Amino acid sequence: MTGPVDSKHALAWLERREPRAPEPLFARMAEALSQRAEADVPAALAGAAFACLRAAVEGGRDRAAAWDLLAADALLTYACEAAAEAGPDARAILDRIASPEHFARLLAADA
Repeated sequence: MTGPVDSKHALAWLERREPRAPEPLFARMAEALSQRAEADVPAALAGAAFACLRAAVEGGRDRAAAWDLLAADALLTYACEAAAEAGPDARAILDRIASPEHFARLLAADA
């Protein structure tokens, strides 16, 4: 299944990170990003992080859920890194993508 066009920007950003995440982790992050439609990289990464977190919770004690949890952690960290790259606008971006209201919308969006 092909993801939204906007996710390509976030995936391209993620592919440029060095060192690159181990392949199974990178594949899970890329899969989550392919389902996002946010226009900007930090928002797409944060949205994908919450999708992975939701999958980890739904996976329960299944060991495969560990990849979802690791991907959620990495994607949210990358969302903060991408926001920080915005320079003077970083604070506004972080406020937008990391606010409790945004988290609540992300958690409700795919429920």
